[in-house]
Amino acid sequence: MRPPGQAELALRLAISPASQKYVCGACRVQAARHFSTSIPHSVEIPMFKKLREAIFPSKEAKEAAKKREEKRKNAIKDAAQHKTTQLEIKEDRQGRQYEVAAIVDPSLNRDYVQALNWDGLERIGSEKWVKAKADRGEQYLGFVAQKKVELDNKQWEMLLHHVVVEVFALQKAGRDVDEVCHARQEGSSNWIYTKGARITQSVNGGITIDFAQADDEQQLLQAIQDAKTERHLQPEENTFVEGQGSNIQQLAREVEGAVSGDALAEESAQRPFLPPAWMDIKLNDPHLKLAVLKRILQLTGKRLSDPVIGASSTLADLYVSFKAKDKPKKLAQTPQMQRLKDEVPNVIVYSRRQTIIHKEKRIGRWKLIEAELLQRDLPVPGSRGQHSVNQAR
Repeated sequence: MRPPGQAELALRLAISPASQKYVCGACRVQAARHFSTSIPHSVEIPMFKKLREAIFPSKEAKEAAKKREEKRKNAIKDAAQHKTTQLEIKEDRQGRQYEVAAIVDPSLNRDYVQALNWDGLERIGSEKWVKAKADRGEQYLGFVAQKKVELDNKQWEMLLHHVVVEVFALQKAGRDVDEVCHARQEGSSNWIYTKGARITQSVNGGITIDFAQADDEQQLLQAIQDAKTERHLQPEENTFVEGQGSNIQQLAREVEGAVSGDALAEESAQRPFLPPAWMDIKLNDPHLKLAVLKRILQLTGKRLSDPVIGASSTLADLYVSFKAKDKPKKLAQTPQMQRLKDEVPNVIVYSRRQTIIHKEKRIGRWKLIEAELLQRDLPVPGSRGQHSVNQAR
């Protein structure tokens, strides 16, 4: 194929569009002058026209000003005729009510005294004004417990059993499992019914809950408020603090009741080194798993990270994540090393690393070595004073 000639290359360059267009400095300055952040309709009116209308108003502007003045005078006359001390209350588009400031005309109100300073006048925006007038909107009721609840491993097992029984009871009744986080009826004690309940899993994965009494399940479901009752019982603004305090007390009371006693001792005695059988239940439904986690978070304030939640496939995994972690023991404190003392009497196990200085101290020779080092003005290993090795360096 014949290579393209110079004329053909020049023609291609002329036809192809430039990758970067050149803009002259005068055009950039002109564009900067036209740039504005004001409303578009005001930009269309020239500056000279706006100045002329301000000095020599048009007929429409005069009529608008006249209507505003007549409206103001009528409002003053109405206020003088009614002579009421109550302020007019209006409602805005969002449905919020506000008071309209009173109109005072010095020519009609002889008792009116014009203020000469700021003393005694209401200051808009002050702390007092904000507390009295500001719209606080919807009051926020905290979901998580303000203070974390510290539980031992046995109490974590009992609390998890209590929450799981409530969640499965709601699921069996056809209600939303998230209702487990709703408030309980005043005076209810759900833990009395959940402690005697037994959770079993069938071969095909079905869950069965056997309560101690026939009506325990019905009493448990009645104590948990449904979504409709929860909306009707929301605390009003003036009773918000009292409602929040009662809710916190109710949660603390439920935790205390759920972890008290030892109703699961019989099942734990049968399998002392293994988790209970009900902990082998798989959490295949993420909605059910989140309901259990939300209720435990609401009661105790204990959070789990997203990776831990995703890796937890059974109730036993959740229990391992919630339970208190044992403090790591030192090698010298392990049972194997403790038995070594009896099996091999000539072997001594220490809790920390031993050096030659420890050996010399046990013999009783270190005092002599230290005295000789100080006499020769040499650094003393193991000391922190002026004769230490670091100080000598």
